[in-house]
Amino acid sequence: MTKKDLLKQIFSELSLNRNNALFVAEQNKKMAESNKKYFDLELEERIVKMNIGKAKFEGESTKKLETQLATLNSKKEMALKEIGLQSADLLPKFNCSKCGDTGIFENEICSCVKQKYNNKLMELCGVDLADVPYLKDYDFKFFGSAEERKFAEKCVVTLEDFVKKFDTLKMKNIVMCGASGTGKTYLTKCIAKELIAKNITTLFVSSFDLNNLFLEQHTSNFCEKNNMQNLIDVDALIIDDLGTEPMRKNVTKEYLLILLNERLGKNKSTIITTNLSPDDILARYEERIFSRIFNKRTTLVLKFEGKNARLKKWQNINKCKKFVDIFLKPIAKNRLFCLNVLFYL
Repeated sequence: MTKKDLLKQIFSELSLNRNNALFVAEQNKKMAESNKKYFDLELEERIVKMNIGKAKFEGESTKKLETQLATLNSKKEMALKEIGLQSADLLPKFNCSKCGDTGIFENEICSCVKQKYNNKLMELCGVDLADVPYLKDYDFKFFGSAEERKFAEKCVVTLEDFVKKFDTLKMKNIVMCGASGTGKTYLTKCIAKELIAKNITTLFVSSFDLNNLFLEQHTSNFCEKNNMQNLIDVDALIIDDLGTEPMRKNVTKEYLLILLNERLGKNKSTIITTNLSPDDILARYEERIFSRIFNKRTTLVLKFEGKNARLKKWQNINKCKKFVDIFLKPIAKNRLFCLNVLFYL
């Protein structure tokens, strides 16, 4: 979905909200005015207001009239209460008090539109980014060696620059390749969060899910499905774990080639993570796809040489468990005690 499509959708929703609010307020007003007691008080109030205006113009005191007006307002509230309404019900209840659900405030796009746009980008992204940090807050604690940490720090600096200059970049594609568990996916989620913060349409999809979208497109009427168009139009497409999807005849390679071609032609950003080496990708997807993924003019390649951080973490947990088994279990009265000790370790 393009920015234009998203904004059109948002303004359409705002228009619907505004019309509903106006309709409900109008219906409440008609109900109130159909009540004779309220209607008479309304007429009397108008006369008093007119007299107040006249008195002010002539320089006369309006104190009595103001008191009379306050009494009328109280009586109107009571009359409304008798029919199950309040004075606030006679006014439209807009979601945004600033723009009145028009989307425009002081000749500019209202902050409510910007917030809705950001929320829709989050939904469109396809992955929960709530607990994902921005690049500046990236945590390097899972990198064991100084060399791995230095590489990760360099990557983060490079990616921050990538996001900062995104709109003017010629080299908009990134390929992160290396062993599983070296932090590639986590980094791409951080990039996604950064791009969305810049109001850039971003879609995060695993290669398995992408392949399913290809299959769905292949087996359906092109008029019924627009999977490919959405994938082509999004500003930044993140494909995670390329190479883990099953190879489907007439689907996987064919649609991936179409997708990459179209995105290159439109200068759209494609970010890919893979556990495969360049040679493996060449063998699996053949020359045409390989040349588009590793195009030197358009693609930045980041090769992750580190070891599997998830495996390291698991090994540390196993060490703690062995410690409990050997030293603590003999003196523990129950399993709960052991689990608590393990937690604090």
